[in-house]
Amino acid sequence: MASSQFWSPCFFTLAVLLFIAGTTRAESHTVRFDNQCGRGSPVLLKGGQVLSQGDAYTSNGPLSSAIAYLQTGNCGFNGENCAIVEMTLGNPACAGCGSSVDISLITPFENGCDGSGATCSTPDCKDAFFKPDDNQVQFACQEDNVDLLITFCGGGSSSNASAPAKPPPSSSIPHSTASSTPASPPTHLASLPAPPMNVAPTPPISRASGTATTPVVAAETTGAPTSTTTPPSCRRSTRQRRREVTSTDPSAAPEVKLGSRELYDARIRGIVQHASRARARRSF
Repeated sequence: MASSQFWSPCFFTLAVLLFIAGTTRAESHTVRFDNQCGRGSPVLLKGGQVLSQGDAYTSNGPLSSAIAYLQTGNCGFNGENCAIVEMTLGNPACAGCGSSVDISLITPFENGCDGSGATCSTPDCKDAFFKPDDNQVQFACQEDNVDLLITFCGGGSSSNASAPAKPPPSSSIPHSTASSTPASPPTHLASLPAPPMNVAPTPPISRASGTATTPVVAAETTGAPTSTTTPPSCRRSTRQRRREVTSTDPSAAPEVKLGSRELYDARIRGIVQHASRARARRSF
């Protein structure tokens, strides 16, 4: 789903028109456009393939995961930077498996699902997707062969259903054609850079305010040298303590030396005795 943080200067109004009840035919779904903005060219896109640029499009079977938007020169190929209409049109093979449409940033169903839908005319309208889990704004219709009418700038001064409008020569041809839109959308677009700017400074501010983070980084960079120097310092301190013990108790030194001498003499005597016994055995 394209991000809904950006707003096209045109309004989106969406209607689903059902096929006349009682008539039977193979499954098909028609998407029509009514561009009342006086500029721009409607685009119907599915899987990276352009299905229509303003003309009515009929799908002989389900039409799944398609999007539509009004190309005014500011939209990306997949509707980036503009509000988009997302749609899946299909006959319901099970309960809840029918058609579903939404505006990502839908207008009324008719002839079978009357009154169900939504209109989005401001960047913060409550009936549009703003997060991937805003599933409550989806509008469904459980009828066969449902068609779809997408109206841009509903209530505008001109109506040109299913006919593409010429794109503006440059993005500087603006919002003066619609009397109600110039103030709000440009103001919102002008404020759009603010979120990225607010997000970007946040990590530096938190790092600057948290004084503990700098020592942690320093500790990580100097951790290896510290670990290698720690054992020697411990050994030195141990030897120092030993020296302090021996120096504070002078009488202990002779006893230690005497004990060591006795052990040495006893070991020498044992070696001599062992050698004597070995010679005695060899003499026999």
